[in-house]
Amino acid sequence: MRIGWSPSRIGWELLAFWTLVPMLIVCAGRDRTLNVATLAFAIIGIGSLGCIIGGGFSQRIGSASVAVAALALSANGCVSFPSLAVAPAGTVLALPLLWGRSVVADSPQSSALWAKDCPPEIVGSALAIQNTIGFSITTAAIPFTTSRIEDWGLHVAWLLLPGPLFGLIALRPLWRRTR
Repeated sequence: MRIGWSPSRIGWELLAFWTLVPMLIVCAGRDRTLNVATLAFAIIGIGSLGCIIGGGFSQRIGSASVAVAALALSANGCVSFPSLAVAPAGTVLALPLLWGRSVVADSPQSSALWAKDCPPEIVGSALAIQNTIGFSITTAAIPFTTSRIEDWGLHVAWLLLPGPLFGLIALRPLWRRTR
C-alpha cells in the first residue's frame, strides 16, 4: 500500500485554525452570548472528542475512511464558516463545534496510515520528519492567515481549505477502500 504524503495538511489548516478561532469568534460578532475564551476552548477542545470517536470508528471501518470523512467535514467547515455572519444562533455554535471536532480527527488516522506504510525500522524517524515539516509549514500559515483576517473577515476561513484538500488528494489511493 502506497499513499500520497501531505505534510501540508498537518500544519496548514489545523494549527492555523486553532490560532484563528478566537479571532473568528470575535469577527462573527458572537462574543456577546458566550465568553470568547470559553467558546474558543470548547471549539478547540472538542477535537479530543473527534479523535476518540475517530479512533473507535477506525477499528470498525478503517483509518482511511475516518481520515477521509474528517477531512471532508473540515473542508466543509472552511467553505461554510463565512455564512455564520447571517446564520441563526444554533448554527453559529454548531458549525464551529463540528469543525473543531473534525479538524483534528484525521491527524491520528493519517499518522497511523503513514506508519503502516513505512518500513518498521524507520517509523519513528518518518513520523518525526512528517511532524517537523507540518510544524514548519505552520510558521507560514499562521502569520499568513492572521494577517488577512482584518481585510477578509470570516472569509479568511477559505485560506485554510488547501489543508484538507491536499489531505484528501494524498488519501485518494485509499478512497476505494473507504466506500
